[in-house]
Amino acid sequence: MARWLVTQGDRQFSASDLNELKQFAADGRLGAGDMVQPPGASDWLYASELPELANLFQAGTSQGGDDFEIRRRGIPMGLLVSIFFVIVALGGYGMYHFAMGIKDRDLDLLGKDGIKYTEMLVTADPANLKSEPSEGASTVGSVPKDTQVKMYAKRGQWYQIESETGTKGWIDVRSVTPPGYVFAGKEVHEEYDPLYNPDRYVFVSGSSWMQLPDQKSDNVTIFQFQLKNISKYEMREIILLATIRDENDAVLETKEIVLEGTLEPYSAGMVGTLQAGDDEPDGAPRAMTEMLFKKLADDTPELHMRWSFGVEVQMESEGFKEANIDLLQVVAVRKDG
Repeated sequence: MARWLVTQGDRQFSASDLNELKQFAADGRLGAGDMVQPPGASDWLYASELPELANLFQAGTSQGGDDFEIRRRGIPMGLLVSIFFVIVALGGYGMYHFAMGIKDRDLDLLGKDGIKYTEMLVTADPANLKSEPSEGASTVGSVPKDTQVKMYAKRGQWYQIESETGTKGWIDVRSVTPPGYVFAGKEVHEEYDPLYNPDRYVFVSGSSWMQLPDQKSDNVTIFQFQLKNISKYEMREIILLATIRDENDAVLETKEIVLEGTLEPYSAGMVGTLQAGDDEPDGAPRAMTEMLFKKLADDTPELHMRWSFGVEVQMESEGFKEANIDLLQVVAVRKDG
């Protein structure tokens, strides 16, 4: 049975269903600032962001009692009060520098030494490291419970991390707490989230497919679509997934499409195919972003004769009725390279 995961300070537990989660909130075992992961999801939300729980937390705070605990950053209430009076004493100037400095300091969140924005705390005992982001991949090592690990990338339900011994691998997101930036303020979250969840910021839009008569006999499908990047980071290493279904919506097959090129920050563009030239008898068509093609065509204008919008996919299944394109993988490029 799929369960709801809850991260609360330095511990993690689960609820069997939404009703049990509501009960946790009603009796004070779940706070508005606790992190919740719905069944089957890879993203974490604050408990107060769930519409089914919002009224319960509002009711608890309106009574003025002790039912509502401040757990969002795992900071004791007494410490929060002390911090408040210190900030007031420092005045507006001090408050400004305090706020501006938060972004460059480690967060005292989980563990006595605190974690950085890109770090997480292992909750599994132990957590296995995989060579690839897949349950069936080989295990390359393990990380003990309560170990702080650094996150480098994310793909679906997997984080790429490095252990204290220097071993790199992939770990199930359910084996660790969310990365430190998740617990920080809005500005920090907006700065770091596209780097570690780039798939939230790149979208496939305007997708369609077709088969011309000669292509139908060869079982070739042309997908036409646009990619949008709504982040301030350049995106690269883009891999798409074509899914082919029959008339009953059952999946017949899937095909991965590796794109050349990048997506500029806050941009949108079509995806197309550059056919091999006459001097490349064995050359394969190259699927690429429109942005890359324009750069190539600036130097070699005759490439326009070999360019077409859309990506050709050779299918193995016959008689399919539906097909769609989804984003499978993308990497955000750090501004420092």
